[in-house]
Amino acid sequence: MPPAVGSRPRGEEEHEDMGTEDTTTAAGRAPLGPRGVAAASLIGTTIEYYDFTVYSTSVVVVLGALFFPAADPLVSSLVALSTIGVGFLARPVGGLLFAHFGDRWGRRGALVVSLVLMGASTVAVGLLPTYAEVGVLAPVLLVALRFVQGLAVGGEWGGAVLLAVEHAPREKRSFYGSFPMFGSPLGILSSAGVIALFQLMPAEQFRAWGWRMPFLLSVVLLAVGLYVRLRVSETTQFLAARQERAVVRVPLVDVLRRFWPAVLVGAGVSFLPHAGYIVATFLPSLATTAYGLPKSAATTALIIASALMVVALYAFGRRLDRHEPSGFTALSGVLVALWAFPAFLIAESGGTAGLVVAVSVNFVFNSAAIAAVPALVARLFPANVRYTGISTAYQLAAVVGGGLLPILVSYLVKTTGGAFWPAAALMSASGLLAIGAAAWCRRLPVLADEVATTPA
Repeated sequence: MPPAVGSRPRGEEEHEDMGTEDTTTAAGRAPLGPRGVAAASLIGTTIEYYDFTVYSTSVVVVLGALFFPAADPLVSSLVALSTIGVGFLARPVGGLLFAHFGDRWGRRGALVVSLVLMGASTVAVGLLPTYAEVGVLAPVLLVALRFVQGLAVGGEWGGAVLLAVEHAPREKRSFYGSFPMFGSPLGILSSAGVIALFQLMPAEQFRAWGWRMPFLLSVVLLAVGLYVRLRVSETTQFLAARQERAVVRVPLVDVLRRFWPAVLVGAGVSFLPHAGYIVATFLPSLATTAYGLPKSAATTALIIASALMVVALYAFGRRLDRHEPSGFTALSGVLVALWAFPAFLIAESGGTAGLVVAVSVNFVFNSAAIAAVPALVARLFPANVRYTGISTAYQLAAVVGGGLLPILVSYLVKTTGGAFWPAAALMSASGLLAIGAAAWCRRLPVLADEVATTPA
């Protein structure tokens, strides 16, 4: 391993007085401790993923018909689902933009900006006119706002992970690092729950204006998120990098030149959680448009599956620091690969209960990999380029697994006349990829305690 620059004993990192910036926050109060920071990261990612997934859930339930009308409901739904990929295509741009800021000027500021951007774009979706009102301008504006959402969530993940991991005690880094990952199921759970609540309205009222309310409620979440974020102090590892003059002018260049194997491995272990959108979004849509299930079946499946995923994430997260994290990724890869085809078969023939089982089991199987990703990817990069490194790796997986893959799945299913086997085959392949990436990860150096590394 290359020698460290600016590293110091752990006791000094934890107890050294870092000055006013580290002992007060923008909220004017004492900064949160490691547990508080982990909880703040969880709250922040939950809010951002609520905003991000309320769109995905609404696409299945109502947005397809309102913004992408077509004679065939399946075609309308597939076109609308394809727009989910726009958000994922924007995520690497947002990840690199906010990571550059975060590695040069601090993690906390980047997270505050990303939260505001996400909240504003989500509220704006709730104010959009529909296709019936303004024609083609409606889907254009919707896709543009989805792109802004992608920018924001792209910057969110890396910063939230680093706040949790870099504030955590060494012996709890993996567990605390898993906290931001709770934001995904909690965001899905809350968005699906809110949409299900408004679906209790008469169908005409929900279609006319009720669908807007889950988006408009984001303004309340934005206020809560900002209050929490402003109580988090900057991480000691970033402050140490700045004190030792180890801050890199263009972090991305340094990452791609010196840490490209870590980027590829990080993307590999992060791919499976993103490929899970095949089951989280595509399968419920297929079930409601091709299998004859009611729209409420999709939200029911997502609510139950997300609740179970929270429990599974906690169970796996508690064990991460006692085992090699890459083993959890490999475990998920095996389980997801084996479950892919049975999941679609059960959803096709089992009605609402079958859809719930198919989605829930996949969510639980995916949880081991999801819990392990933050600490597993963060340890591959030194602190002075860590935000850029983990964001590049994670968002590379997002653009392929969450952006291009849904588009490919929609195309293949449409060209095969609605057959599910292309989606199941790609889901199974993503599990095999996770197994290979986990094996490769074990061969790379662990840089979790490095402030910077000298060029090889």
